[in-house]
Amino acid sequence: MRIAIVSDLHLGYSRFEGDSYGQAEKAILDASSRSDLILCAGDIFDVKIPKLETLMRAVEIFDKSKVPVVAIHGNHERRTKDTTNPVQLLSASTNMALLHGKDFIFEKDGRTVQVFGMGSVPEELAEAALKSLMKERFQPKEGALRILMIHQTIKELISGSGDEELSLEYLETLPFDLIVDGHIHETISRNDGKFLIPGSTVITQLKDSETAPKGYFLYDTETRKSEFIPIDSRRFFYEKMKFESADETTIRDAIIKKIKELRALSPDSLIAIKIEGTLKKGLTSSDIQLDSFENVFIENNLDSQSLLARLDKIKEMRQNALSVRELALKELAKKTEGSVTMFDSSELFEKLVLGVDETIAYLEERNKKET
Repeated sequence: MRIAIVSDLHLGYSRFEGDSYGQAEKAILDASSRSDLILCAGDIFDVKIPKLETLMRAVEIFDKSKVPVVAIHGNHERRTKDTTNPVQLLSASTNMALLHGKDFIFEKDGRTVQVFGMGSVPEELAEAALKSLMKERFQPKEGALRILMIHQTIKELISGSGDEELSLEYLETLPFDLIVDGHIHETISRNDGKFLIPGSTVITQLKDSETAPKGYFLYDTETRKSEFIPIDSRRFFYEKMKFESADETTIRDAIIKKIKELRALSPDSLIAIKIEGTLKKGLTSSDIQLDSFENVFIENNLDSQSLLARLDKIKEMRQNALSVRELALKELAKKTEGSVTMFDSSELFEKLVLGVDETIAYLEERNKKET
């Protein structure tokens, strides 16, 4: 038996809406032709309440599948309790089975697959929710290949994640032969192929990691091996360009040249360019006015190092100012130690900084209290 694993279609994604429909359809049609069952690990839609046109396109796409589709909702679709999310509407209109805290049994040629799904929940609740749902609703079917499908952050895979996120270490302890995850838009295989993330089928983040091919996993239940199947999708280039003491003309000409080179490789490609480095003396990053190009996105980080250097200088000056203040306080305390008791040396220092009138008023007030 072969199982196709797809995720994060983000149908209706506003920036590249056409790509979201076209590339999702290619993934579902190709997966349907190669597999016996399709698993969809969340974020089928990009928003919680999609346009009617987006819902219609989703129905049309999934109606073309020749095999059953099993899905969960993702964080983009998650709504409050007792409200309907768009994947529920889609499952009511197609042959899709929607899972959240329940399983789906699929049998073919004497083989059995048991899929248990948990749709996206807040990250800090994920482990507790999974434990609770499994305890109350999961009964392992003997002889079945058991699959868990989730849509969560995995802390070992995302830098900056906290302790509340699910971990690969914890997931390994669960009684499943394969764990499928969505949410993360990169294609990832871990734990000897027992943990799979297919990644998104459309560009949603203009990052270097998104330049990898889009597609889905095809999993063989006999060999328990997976193969990544790329789909025909719009190419994405991510380029870094560094300049030194550059002027506006130099930068503009270099960018135009780079765009022409990339367009020659793929005329309809998406291009993200990050420019960094230093500018000619007297220029600032805001002085650089760049041309607008279709499907070209430019991140201007010019003179960021100079800015950092200036910030460091300001920080150093503040620290030095604090040091001077501390030295002055120590000296004042030393001079008044044992001889003057009617005021606090640090309070006196603050008044001295403010001015003569403030200092006199402070001393008079303290003198009244003492007498």
